[in-house]
Amino acid sequence: MLTTPWALWGLLAVPALVAIYWLRNRFRQMPVSSLMLWRDQKEARQGGFRIRRLQTPLLFFLELLALVLLVGAAAGPSVSMPSANRPLVVVLDDSYSMQAGGDDSPRKLAEKALLEELDRGIRYSVRFVLAGETAQLVGEPVRTTGEARAILTGWHCQSATAQLPRAMALARALCGDDAGILVLSDQPPAIELEKGQIQWWAFGKPRPNIAFVNASRTARDNTDRCLLEIANLSDQAQESPIVVKTKDGSVLHRATLSLGPQEAHRLVLRFKEDTPEIYAQLGPDELDFDNQVVLLPEKQTPVRVELRIKDETLRPLLDKALRATRRVHLTDVHPDILFVDKTGVEPVGPDTWLVEWHEEKEGESYVGPFVLDRNHPLLEGLSLQGVVWGAGKREVFPGTPLLLAGNVPLITDTESTMGRRHLRVRLQPELSTVQDTPQWPILIWNLVHWRAAHAPGLDRINLRLGESAVLTVPAGVETVELQSPGAKGRTLTVQGRQVTIKPPLAGLHEVRAGETTFFLAANPLSRDESDLTACASGRWGEWADRSAEEMESRHFAWILLLLAAAVLTVHMGLMRGGTS
Repeated sequence: MLTTPWALWGLLAVPALVAIYWLRNRFRQMPVSSLMLWRDQKEARQGGFRIRRLQTPLLFFLELLALVLLVGAAAGPSVSMPSANRPLVVVLDDSYSMQAGGDDSPRKLAEKALLEELDRGIRYSVRFVLAGETAQLVGEPVRTTGEARAILTGWHCQSATAQLPRAMALARALCGDDAGILVLSDQPPAIELEKGQIQWWAFGKPRPNIAFVNASRTARDNTDRCLLEIANLSDQAQESPIVVKTKDGSVLHRATLSLGPQEAHRLVLRFKEDTPEIYAQLGPDELDFDNQVVLLPEKQTPVRVELRIKDETLRPLLDKALRATRRVHLTDVHPDILFVDKTGVEPVGPDTWLVEWHEEKEGESYVGPFVLDRNHPLLEGLSLQGVVWGAGKREVFPGTPLLLAGNVPLITDTESTMGRRHLRVRLQPELSTVQDTPQWPILIWNLVHWRAAHAPGLDRINLRLGESAVLTVPAGVETVELQSPGAKGRTLTVQGRQVTIKPPLAGLHEVRAGETTFFLAANPLSRDESDLTACASGRWGEWADRSAEEMESRHFAWILLLLAAAVLTVHMGLMRGGTS
């Protein structure tokens, strides 16, 4: 293809060059001693009007070649060839319904179709976006089928949901509006596709499925209670065996479930308090991923409390409220919370929280208005409407106010650099009614629960896939190591002695924090994701002007110019050397 074909008129200079060499006179050089006896001493002419045999020295061919190259470059030659930089963003549905069907699963069919598209010879610059609970970019841009296949090995399809709209928005942000977006899923598009930019390929089909949709485990009164909910997510009756056993293989429960269409069955089991982790398994079906759960025992470490209270009125009030929480162990050995009714007491340990109760000689009964810090865990759910609170009259009190009666602080909080708390409470029971209302046990429960949340350990150990747990680590630990089943370990950074852990895969996970190891379980319990009745196959949308995008023009006039420059350089060298 020539962009400026009129430049070919320059080839008319070729006959002119031939004429120059054809019409010129050629004389053979002959050395002589003198020109004195020559009758005609005029200079020989290089050209003339007499036609002689064409002389074709090397310089002629170099000049002819240079002339042809320059005219060719001026004509702007180009060639159409497959584009090597056509941007394509592939959005991968990472939800676990993509595993349904085994070897005929949407995930495998989608991978096969994508690789066939790349093998067609259409060259793309491909990027991948994984659509799970969040949208995330995977790897670097690739241009070969082998590179794409390597990235697809990390497509596990174990997310509890797929945020496809967010992933498509990320795809647009990465490559702009000119990029082609290809969505691979097992569901038809739930939104209207933008014309000319998005193609949606679905590889699912309706399948019957029985799955766990709920699972929990709690400990109370020396008994371990387990709840399992199983649903038949199909339009026909189905049966499935269920086995519940411990890690060593001891069977705790075995039965066969008969479920009608869209019917759910709740199974409540009770075990001994010291039962280790339990595994529940359903029979095989179209989607085996949601046929098993693992539940760890919910062990609540008691909060150690020391009551160093001498006031005979306040001590029984605190003792009764603390015991009612059922999370307290009264002891004077390494207490987590130390209650005192005098100032100047030093905590007995680096992690001991100090709670000072102040009873001033001059007091007043306050009926409000009370100002509460609703964002503070100590005051969560607390309501002081109609409550009388007796305290001193001083408006200046150490610490950050959490509860005030007008401008008089009643509860203050001070945090040390190591995270230890120092609470100061002003209360005179004889002038108050708060201890006779439900607000009193709520206040004490909040304190115990708040302290327990800051003890080393996980706030939750049995999670739904996609949920997070907060781990509080021992003092001095800056990073933790998360080891997930079948995946490489990940290092997480601790901030403020806490780190949020979101298991990326289902199963039992191990968290190492210094010399301490914690465990947590993540189970696929999404009813919507296990319901395969809405899955479908098909292709929707198209890319604009696909044929034009698949080809691009490559100009190579610069190559001809470089060759012409090289030829002229050789010509110049021969002229200076005297060669003709």
